[in-house]
Amino acid sequence: MTNKKGAKILKKIGRWLLKMLVIILILAGVGTAGYFGYQWYQIKQLNDARPKVVTAKDGTNTNAAWYTTSFYNEQLRRKYSFINKVSNYVPPRTWAGKDFPIPGLIKTKSYNFETKKYDTATAMTPQGITVAKQYILLTAYDGDHKHASVIYVLNKNTGKYLKTIQVNGRPHLGGIAYDPVSGNVWITGSIGKSSALMSFPLKEAISYNEKLHAPIKFNHSIAIPTLEKASTVTYYDNQLFVGFFNMYGRGRVASYTISRSGKNKNSITNNEIKSVTGTVSWSDPSGVTSMNKQVQGIAIYDNKIFLSQSYGSGNSKLYIFPSTALDALDEKNAEKVIDMPPYLEQITAYRGQLLCVFESGSKLYAKPDIVIIDRILSININALFGN
Repeated sequence: MTNKKGAKILKKIGRWLLKMLVIILILAGVGTAGYFGYQWYQIKQLNDARPKVVTAKDGTNTNAAWYTTSFYNEQLRRKYSFINKVSNYVPPRTWAGKDFPIPGLIKTKSYNFETKKYDTATAMTPQGITVAKQYILLTAYDGDHKHASVIYVLNKNTGKYLKTIQVNGRPHLGGIAYDPVSGNVWITGSIGKSSALMSFPLKEAISYNEKLHAPIKFNHSIAIPTLEKASTVTYYDNQLFVGFFNMYGRGRVASYTISRSGKNKNSITNNEIKSVTGTVSWSDPSGVTSMNKQVQGIAIYDNKIFLSQSYGSGNSKLYIFPSTALDALDEKNAEKVIDMPPYLEQITAYRGQLLCVFESGSKLYAKPDIVIIDRILSININALFGN
């Protein structure tokens, strides 16, 4: 009897455990279906609400890729009230660049290295911004790694899309800066496995004929083999300040003086100049400093240094330092640290405004659970300090 009773008890326990397992599996299935169903619903809502696509004659889209103006402002106000205030409620000191849609995020004509033809890229990812005379220049690379990197040219005052400049190869095209003394535009990129700085005259960009599909020619190409990936560059006081991205360690910011005479006129020069595989390499930059990890952008304005930092879909950071901290750009020396929307890339200061570019407008990073910035975000710099 004892064995039979024990067997019955075990059988009951087994049936109960089986029922519990079935219930758990059902609940897990419902939960999983609900989660993915909600994700699908969010994505559908995001796609359904996208503005109508507007294209230029060359086929590049010129509209904001994801948000209408009203929805964009609502998202910014709801999730980043301070940024919304300094961007939308404080009068800008210049309207140049304010809320200009970033072109080409839906489609851009570019050279396809797989098909060896010019066709449409749909994953252009914006990285850099600079103001050069009457123009705003924006850099982007193809997130699908098939097409040539590009530079978009906009009218500085109206935001009108003017042209797309092809860049040789598929570099992870990052920072861009304008030297008003020489008229050169500098970009960060790579030569082989080395970080590099390249430049071209602004007048070449103005006269660039995009119908020829030819990559713009550089007048300087400088490898920097001893440093990490160059992610950003800015011009200030006859110097190029270059930020180096490091995914796992500390990033770096190095300053390079631009020579105004001699054989290196209007190019960067330093104490040690070497010939490296047919190119000229400068090492031991002046003013090297370090920063915790992901340096994406740098700007200098009115005795302040601004650094942007982001990695992943969490909040980006805007660090503000006094200019005296140039040799000690460590988080603990920052005067202010401001939360920004995810995927903040390069920043540039222009006439009292900080112009910011985000890569969240790329289809690779646009998500329904973040604030997508598909246009240039312009911030009143004085308002950041409550002035």
